[in-house]
Amino acid sequence: MPKMVLLPRMTMALGGYIRETIFPYEDDGEVKPFPYRNVIVGNPTDEPIKIEVPAYDEGWIERHKKLGLIVVPVNEDDDFVGLFQMVKEKVKRA
Repeated sequence: MPKMVLLPRMTMALGGYIRETIFPYEDDGEVKPFPYRNVIVGNPTDEPIKIEVPAYDEGWIERHKKLGLIVVPVNEDDDFVGLFQMVKEKVKRA
């Protein structure tokens, strides 16, 4: 699986790194589309952390929270800019 490095004290949105469709896996009943429009990830640590990209499933969120990251999924109706600023502020205060 490809990885990306999230630098210390960095916040980023993974909108371009989300698998949005289930094509070409449509015939396989086990594959579900990723339920969020975007994911905001913040690294509050002083160490770079490798994250898996793209985000394929809901388990991605829990796996990355266990690494010590701040992970906030974004739905279509959510205030993206407000959530991004909230994560950025949490990273800064950590």
